[in-house]
Amino acid sequence: MRHERIPLILLTGFLGSGKTTLLNQLVQLPEFNRTLVIINEFGETSLDHLLVSKSSDDQIVELSSGCICCTIRGDLAKTLTDATWRFSRNGVRQFDRVVIETTGLAEPTPILQIISNTPKLYDSYRMQGTVTVVDAVNGAGTLATHPEAQKQVAVADLLLLSKSDLATAAQQAATRDAMLLLNPTAPVQLVLQGQTQVSEILALDHAEPVQSTAPLHSWLPTAKLSFAPVSGKQGLLRAEPVSAAPVDVNRHNDRIRAYCYVLEHPVTAAQIDQWLDALMPELGPQLLRLKAILNVVGFPGPLVVHAVQHLLHPAGLLKEWPDEDRRCKLVFITDNLSAERLEQSLQLLQ
Repeated sequence: MRHERIPLILLTGFLGSGKTTLLNQLVQLPEFNRTLVIINEFGETSLDHLLVSKSSDDQIVELSSGCICCTIRGDLAKTLTDATWRFSRNGVRQFDRVVIETTGLAEPTPILQIISNTPKLYDSYRMQGTVTVVDAVNGAGTLATHPEAQKQVAVADLLLLSKSDLATAAQQAATRDAMLLLNPTAPVQLVLQGQTQVSEILALDHAEPVQSTAPLHSWLPTAKLSFAPVSGKQGLLRAEPVSAAPVDVNRHNDRIRAYCYVLEHPVTAAQIDQWLDALMPELGPQLLRLKAILNVVGFPGPLVVHAVQHLLHPAGLLKEWPDEDRRCKLVFITDNLSAERLEQSLQLLQ
C-alpha cells in the first residue's frame, strides 16, 4: 500500500563537502537506528562483487566500481528490490528507512528517476527528499565552476551548510547566496562538526505531492520569493530570494537559473493537462525542477505539482487552502533554458 512505503532519503554533495562525516553521525543516533544505508563510492571491486555487506548486523551496503547516477543504476535498483528480504529476519524487515549516499560527482536526477519510474521500487519506497551538503569554505567557488555541484543544489529539498565553524562570515555569505540563486525554495541549515538538527531531515516529505504531510508553506516557501506575472508582453523576471544581493539578470554565463511566476486567475484541469503534455517532452531535459501550487476551477483546495526533468510525480490535491491567497504560483529551476521558451509554454495557462 502506498501509505506503507518505506521512506527514502537521498544524501548528496560535492567532493569534500562533508556528507560522509554527517552520515557517520546520523547512523549513531537513535532516530536512525533502523536505517538501511547504501553508500556509493568508486573502487576496484569487480562487477561481480558490486554489493558488499559490511557485516550481518550492520545494515550498510556498498556500491562500488561506478557511479549510481550513470554506470551502475541497475545495481541500485536490484539492491533496493532485494533489500526487503535480504535484511529481514523471520520474515520481519529490519529497517524502516533508507539513506542513499551518492558519490561527490553524482547527479541526483537519474537516481530520483530510477526510484519513481521503476514500478516495484515506487510501490516499495517513498522518496522523502534530497539532502545536499555544501562546504561553507569552498562552496561558492565549487558552485561557480562545477555543474555537478550546481545540479546537486538545484534539486535539493534541504541544503546543509557544512564546515561553517571553519568558514569566515564572508565565505558563508557567498556560499549562501550562491545556493539560494540556484535553489531559492530549499531551507538552509548549518552542520557543525558533522552534526545538524536531525528533526529537519526526518521531517522531509517534499518530493512527492501525493500524501505529503508537509504544510503548503513548507513544501513551497513562497514568502521569501519574488514572482513575476505571466504575460505575453512582459519578460520573465529572475526569481531572487528577498534577502539576496542584487544580481545582474542579463548575465549570460550561468546555465542554471531559477524563475518564479504567478497567475492571478484560476486555471482549468484541461489547461494543466495540455500545458504539462507540451512542457515535459519539449523542455524536460532542461527542467531540473518544477514546483507549482495551482488554483484549479472546481477544486476545493490547491493542486500541488512537482517534476524533476522528465519525471512528473502524481499531483497532490489538498482539501483546502491554508490562507486567503488563491493565486497560482510556479517555481522553475532550469538548466540552459531561456526565459522566452519558458514564458511561451506558460501561455497555455492563460
